[in-house]
Amino acid sequence: MRPNSDKGRVRAAMWEEALAAHRAGRVRVAEVRAGDFLGANVLGLFPLLAVPAVLAGEEAVLPVGLDAPHAWSYTGDVARTLIAVGGRDDGWGRAWHVPSTSELSPRELMGRLAAAAGAPSPRLRTTTREELDAAAAADPVMAEMPELAYQYDGELRLDASDTERLLGVRATELDHVLKELISTGPSARTGS
Repeated sequence: MRPNSDKGRVRAAMWEEALAAHRAGRVRVAEVRAGDFLGANVLGLFPLLAVPAVLAGEEAVLPVGLDAPHAWSYTGDVARTLIAVGGRDDGWGRAWHVPSTSELSPRELMGRLAAAAGAPSPRLRTTTREELDAAAAADPVMAEMPELAYQYDGELRLDASDTERLLGVRATELDHVLKELISTGPSARTGS
């Protein structure tokens, strides 16, 4: 709740306003916070840019750091957390963290994916500043990356102990998530 970006400040202000409305009895609110999403058909940085390249044995070029531990949230676990929070009277009025299926670095995660798929060791690199500037100029989604890249430069961990203890939600095993990514990856869609 101590944001260091414009998007973070907007998110924090929205949460504080919603929480004030909850405390005043005008609405019931809760916030479910997750790491980067992993799962079938996820529209996210790694599922779109890294997973297809790694499964195809090609170089993946990403606009973020690759070596810091990072929280990864399986979409099924996100859904289970949302259901658990919404199904309890005491789930409202606070924030909950989705249990992380892994806190591997992006490089380690892509290595595990390649090994599980029988693909070559992943070739990953971070975009140069020039490449990122060109992508940002050409695409409005990529234009947002420079502000958010800090999330990958240092450790990103989530403490989901309350979610596990109070709601009974546990993280799905990484091997299951990797199998799902492989079964819905580019070769599964094209039949190659």
